[in-house]
Amino acid sequence: MEKEIELKEGFLEIIKNSLKENTFVKMTLGKYRGSEDGLENIYVTPVKLKESIKLAFRYKYKTRDVYKNHEPEEAAAIIEDELGKNFLHGGLFTTQNDFVLEYNKRRIPRTYTRKASFTRVEVKEHNRVKTRHIDSKDKYFFLLGITNAKGEVKADKYDKFRQVDKFIEILHSQLEAGELNEKNQLTVADLGSGKSYLTFAVYNYLNNKLGIKTTVTGIEQRADLVEISNHAVEECGFTGLKFAQSSINEQKLKHTDIVIALHACDTATDDAIAKALKAEAGIIILAPCCQKYVRKNINVPESLKPVFKHGILEEHLSSFVTDGLRALVLESYGYETKVFEFISGEHTSKNIMITAVKNEYSEDTYLEKVVEIEKMKAQFGLNDFYLDKLITQK
Repeated sequence: MEKEIELKEGFLEIIKNSLKENTFVKMTLGKYRGSEDGLENIYVTPVKLKESIKLAFRYKYKTRDVYKNHEPEEAAAIIEDELGKNFLHGGLFTTQNDFVLEYNKRRIPRTYTRKASFTRVEVKEHNRVKTRHIDSKDKYFFLLGITNAKGEVKADKYDKFRQVDKFIEILHSQLEAGELNEKNQLTVADLGSGKSYLTFAVYNYLNNKLGIKTTVTGIEQRADLVEISNHAVEECGFTGLKFAQSSINEQKLKHTDIVIALHACDTATDDAIAKALKAEAGIIILAPCCQKYVRKNINVPESLKPVFKHGILEEHLSSFVTDGLRALVLESYGYETKVFEFISGEHTSKNIMITAVKNEYSEDTYLEKVVEIEKMKAQFGLNDFYLDKLITQK
C-alpha cells in the first residue's frame, strides 16, 4: 500500500512541477470506472483567460461535452481525487517527457515514462477573437492560390479557408478522443487530395503546431494537381509530405494512423473506408458526396412512399441510407462513429461528415451491427450497398 501511495504522490508531484515550470502541455484521464452515466474521459489543457492561465477541463460524455475552467491548484486537487478512483489511466504530456500512471482491475498502479510527444506548450486564449487552427501567412496557402503575397485570404477563397480551419479543429478533437494522442509519430493518407489545401494544412498542423512527427501522403488521380502539389512541397521544404497519382481503388495502403477522404464521389468513399479498415486506421474522416449507388437500387417501403414519392426526397433518403449503413459498418469494426453537418465544400452542396475513432473490437458488437445492417437492407430492398461487397472481398 505504501508503494502504491508513493507512485501516485510522485505522479501528482510531476504534474504540479510541470505547471510551475510551464512545461505542462495537456493531460488525459481515461478508463472511466465511476458511476456517472455516459462519462468517458476528461481532457485538461491550459487556457488564457484575460491575463491569467487556467486549466480547461473537457468532460467527454457519449452525447455531449462539458467544459469547466479551474485554477492550477484546484485542478491538481481534482486530478488527485479522480485518478485511481474513477479513472484508471492518467496520461500527462509535458515538453520534457510523457508520463503515465495506470491502475489494473485491482487498483494496483504502475508508472512509466516516454519520450516527449510535444516540443512546446500551446495555450489557447478564450476571448471573443476567433481562434484559428491555421495561419493564412503560411507559405503553402500562397503557393496554392488561397492567399496573396501578403498572406491575405482572397475574397473568393475565404469559404475554402474557413472549411480547412474547421477541418483541422475536427481533426484535433478526434486525436484527443482516441489513443493516437499518445503517439509521437503518425502516418496520414489523404485519399482524393484534390487541390491539396487540406493535405498541406494537416501536415503543417501536426508537425509544426503540435510537434508530432508525421508523414502525409496525398493520393489524387489528376496528374496536373499532383504536379502542382509536389512543386509546393519542394518550395515549403515539407520533407514528410508527398503526392502520388492514383485512384483510391488502386491505392494499396499499409498500416496508416489517419485516413481522410473528403468529397470522394459515390462509391469512392466506400473504397476509402475499405482501404482504411484494412490499414487499421486509428481515425477515419469522410465527407461523402454524390451517393448514387443506393439510389439506383433502393425500394422505398410502401409505408414511406407517400412522403418520398418526389424524386428529390427519394434522392436525399438514398443518401441518408447510404451514410447510415457506412456508419454501421464502421461501428461493427469497433469504431466510435459520428455523423454531423460540416461546412459545405466547393465540390458539393452536401455537407455531411462521418468521423470514426477506433476503440476496442467486440465480436458481440460486430454481430449486433451486422444484424442491424441486414435489417436495413431488407427494409429498403437492397441486395447490397457496395461497401458490404468490398469488405467481404478484402
